[in-house]
Amino acid sequence: MSEGRSDDDSELDEIADRLYALRPEDFAAARDEEVRKARADKKQTLARELGKLRRPTQSAWLINLLWRDQRDVMETLFLLAEELGRAQAQASGRELQTLTAQRRELEGGLLRRARGLAEQAGVTVSAPMEREAQETLAAALAVPEVADEVRTGRLVKPAAYAGFGTFPTAGVSPRVAPEKPVATRSAAAEPVDLAAAQRVREVRAAAERQVHAARAAVAEAAESLADWERAAASAEGHHQELRSQLEQLEKQLRDLRVGVATAEDAAQAAARRRDQANKDHDTAQHALRRAEEDLNATS
Repeated sequence: MSEGRSDDDSELDEIADRLYALRPEDFAAARDEEVRKARADKKQTLARELGKLRRPTQSAWLINLLWRDQRDVMETLFLLAEELGRAQAQASGRELQTLTAQRRELEGGLLRRARGLAEQAGVTVSAPMEREAQETLAAALAVPEVADEVRTGRLVKPAAYAGFGTFPTAGVSPRVAPEKPVATRSAAAEPVDLAAAQRVREVRAAAERQVHAARAAVAEAAESLADWERAAASAEGHHQELRSQLEQLEKQLRDLRVGVATAEDAAQAAARRRDQANKDHDTAQHALRRAEEDLNATS
């Protein structure tokens, strides 16, 4: 269960998925039975939410059935609609023509598959039912909100889009030929022809590979940038440390020079006092000799 969802929410989703897979004529009775069970289990919130579920129309049920069976193909069709919009905006005639043909092929295959799935469930697809299913697909291609509703698998009624400047129609005639007996090879056994879907997926895959390669290059460049930023920060730190050491050494050098100058002055003063002391010593010795001579002369 995802974060923020209650047990009732999960159970509601499971039950709703089962209900909307049923034929429309079986929906109401099955829903009411689920409501009764929820009330019996004292799950009032679940019972109330189940009671809000509405019976789908035949064409909405057909789209729900198709979504469950051909989800990947329908997502490819929605992606193709985006490519068609881009081609229209760029006025790319050749690309628009190619994409339109692919869209027709996918839509036609999906509608054939839908008829087979309905047949498998014991339902005959009428002309109005197929037309409404086709219109719903067209609306889902043109309106993202309709596509999101289709993705729930719980469509209640068909949708239609009457906007201008939309994509070219799928080429399936709104008027369907009278029902014919089912052929020996049931359409339900034939999945949608995925040739067009495969081509679209290949284009998408190539674009995704380019995006992945670009992202990898960005990541590599970001990692390299981070490495060089760390190296630059380390070098800047080392530079600041050496500069600090240099400033300390320069201060020590200035202090030493002052000390040398002071010592030099002291040495010069001491030398002068020494020279004076030598002179005083010589004078005293001279005086001593004269005194000794004078003393000897009186003997």
